[in-house]
Amino acid sequence: MLSMLGFLASCGGGGKAAESFELFKGAVYQATEVREFNDLAYSTRPNWNGAQYTSDRRKAQEVGSDRLTLLMDVWVPPNATATTPMPLVIFVHGGGYTQGGKEDRADDATGYARAGFVTASINYRLTPDNTDSAEQRTAAIVQASDDLLNAVRYLKVNAATYHIDTSRIAIVGTSAGGGLALVGAIEGDPDVLAGTSSDFPGISSHVAAVVSTGATLIDPMFDSDPLLHYDRNDAPVLLFHTTPQDQTTGATWDGNVVPTKQRIDASGNSCTTIPTPDAPHTVPLGLDSKWWPTVRDFLWAQLSLSVL
Repeated sequence: MLSMLGFLASCGGGGKAAESFELFKGAVYQATEVREFNDLAYSTRPNWNGAQYTSDRRKAQEVGSDRLTLLMDVWVPPNATATTPMPLVIFVHGGGYTQGGKEDRADDATGYARAGFVTASINYRLTPDNTDSAEQRTAAIVQASDDLLNAVRYLKVNAATYHIDTSRIAIVGTSAGGGLALVGAIEGDPDVLAGTSSDFPGISSHVAAVVSTGATLIDPMFDSDPLLHYDRNDAPVLLFHTTPQDQTTGATWDGNVVPTKQRIDASGNSCTTIPTPDAPHTVPLGLDSKWWPTVRDFLWAQLSLSVL
């Protein structure tokens, strides 16, 4: 099998001319085409107060409905086969838990798939006016986290279909999606996040690594401390955040990022923080971004790519 240590990938999407980006050192892998599976239903949930929806594209048809169907897209590169399953990267979009959709991360997902990863991009429940009260905020984050955890379980259950190596799964989240990714790092089974339930009993939502940008676990309207169970077996975290203060969220390095890292590190797990002083709210994490080498090295270590 080709080593993951030396992939070259063609960056897709956005109308850009194809370019090659060195991912790892060693053998060369470059997929020009990947198999794409769209609108896979991975869970159904009640529509809280009838006000929720799962994406901008589905909002008009979903608001007022009794139940919501959660969808994801999956990309499978040709190097992933029944006999050679590949690592999985799950992308989680941002939007303040009120907007966005799986299509927002399609370009990144396609780029990573061309590099040899199986990838997925998910919808999750969106809640309008979720900053009106602490109750609204907590419900919005917990319910969206419930969806992410079930997305992980769905992909594990269907690993044979999409040729996924379930021991090598990473979550990459941006903004609100970065917050969900952090919850996913801490609350992989056997922990159970209060207010969530598994669609796949006996299937763990634990992943091997999490990358987050534009988020922390310290939110003035969402007290995560009583809900989260930190322990040494949680997924290691790579956390990008602007410094000294995020002008979009108001989060500061000392008041939000450092306490997040301290909580994770104190459990025996690890959180690597990357200050991004010249960035606004989030940083791009695609293969053509300046931050890719940092992401690459983190995934290389946490997903044990050297043994593929």
